[in-house]
Amino acid sequence: MRRQCRYAAQVSATLLLLASPITVAEALLNLSAGQVGIDRALDNRGRYGLEYRFAATGRYRLVPALGIVGTASNAKYLYAEIKRDFYLGAHWYLTPGIGIVGFDGSDKLDLGLALEFRSGLELGYRFSSQVRLGLALYHLSNASLGDENPGTEEIVISVNFPLR
Repeated sequence: MRRQCRYAAQVSATLLLLASPITVAEALLNLSAGQVGIDRALDNRGRYGLEYRFAATGRYRLVPALGIVGTASNAKYLYAEIKRDFYLGAHWYLTPGIGIVGFDGSDKLDLGLALEFRSGLELGYRFSSQVRLGLALYHLSNASLGDENPGTEEIVISVNFPLR
């Protein structure tokens, strides 16, 4: 029975990874704006970001991404992430991602360490011009590697422009 459960889990994971990926032949430039610290009392929650999404690569169509984010509370961070796009119909997509962050906090937004991790999920619409408009929710945390792990959440609206 245990062997069958393990086999079923492996097959399910494989099908999930292979499920209809969005085929993006070119890289994307992502501009985002939103709020950081939506789970805490911050006076200045604004956050703005710029991200370069490479073209999907490899068997699993993984999308490497590099980005920079600045906040109205003077915190900033750089990140490297791996994402994967999934279709939810002809134009809708869902993009989970996970990555590593170099975080430079401020007196108003301190996450405990310079090393943080970011995970998130973007739901969006891809227009016929290939421009994408998305809504994303991200979690930043140091995974309890430090003495303190306050973590925080971000909600952003993003526009992805194809780089042709």
